[in-house]
Amino acid sequence: MTEQMKKGKADSSWPVARRCLAILLRLQQGPAKKQELLTAVRQLEGAEAYGRHGPKALDRRFREDLARLEKYFDVEIRYSKADKGYVIVRRERPLLNLPDADIQTLAFLADTFQPDSPHTLEVQQLVDRLVDWLPEKRQKVYRQAVGHQPTADLRLRDSELIAPDIWQAIETAWQARQEVQFDYLSLTNESGVPRQHHIQPWDLYFSDRGHWRLRGYCLFCDPLEGSDLYHDYVNYRLSRIVPGSVAILPRRLPATRPNGRLRTVIFELSPTITRFGVSQRKELVGEMKVRPLDEGWVRIEGQTHDVFELARNLLYYGANCRVLGGSELLAEMKGLVKGLVEIYQ
Repeated sequence: MTEQMKKGKADSSWPVARRCLAILLRLQQGPAKKQELLTAVRQLEGAEAYGRHGPKALDRRFREDLARLEKYFDVEIRYSKADKGYVIVRRERPLLNLPDADIQTLAFLADTFQPDSPHTLEVQQLVDRLVDWLPEKRQKVYRQAVGHQPTADLRLRDSELIAPDIWQAIETAWQARQEVQFDYLSLTNESGVPRQHHIQPWDLYFSDRGHWRLRGYCLFCDPLEGSDLYHDYVNYRLSRIVPGSVAILPRRLPATRPNGRLRTVIFELSPTITRFGVSQRKELVGEMKVRPLDEGWVRIEGQTHDVFELARNLLYYGANCRVLGGSELLAEMKGLVKGLVEIYQ
């Protein structure tokens, strides 16, 4: 450590740059308190990285480094009460680059770990984080490799009409990993009045039922739509988004997907369904518990983010499936069955 730094004079540019990089490196690991960041700097740059100063001078130098990261590195760092530490809230420059072979491997992992695979969420979060750190052009290489470059012509595959402006805006927001806002008219909305939704768009996919869907993490929705949608995943049908209402917002998606709210589900399947074994259901997250019952029936316990989709897929089994819980899946199934009874009585 130079005598100049010990006396508290202006830092030279290289020690400052190295301190800033040490802070950035630690924050890539996750949220960190001020003392954790100072410790990370000293571990990499030595015990005298900030010189010998009192608490006020040390705090000033620390905040100056955060300001330098924003000014010179285009990385904005703020304290988050929710995360109980400092986090990266915005960045304009990539934090990582990878050769084509590694990007192909990331695409392989994304394709391999589908919703019916163990540890899918963890693998998705890892891939999302690494891809988010890549330069924009390299992110496009990844999306091409994983087959995530839908074209406008593909919207015509949907059995319902998707307005061109909706397709273009949703596709742009999804590929750019930016939050989006739109008016939505769900099938369960009996008022006929569209509700506004503000979401993080995570997955754009073509469903088994012949519709393009956007799986998004709902940050806000009109209270009349239902407060249970806040801070949870929702599957939006693109044909139900109101034309002209989509707005792409400046805020980018976080490096990893939010966990969402998991619901416990319990259901039983008859031997007609399970005679060749019990396969992992794509709607379930993580490993499911399977317990044999009398007369060849099997009880399955697991967790899901998607009660809506799971209930409708289990309804397909008819009398070969008995839903026992949890409360949200059971209520959804009872509602579906009640509606069918009213139609066919």
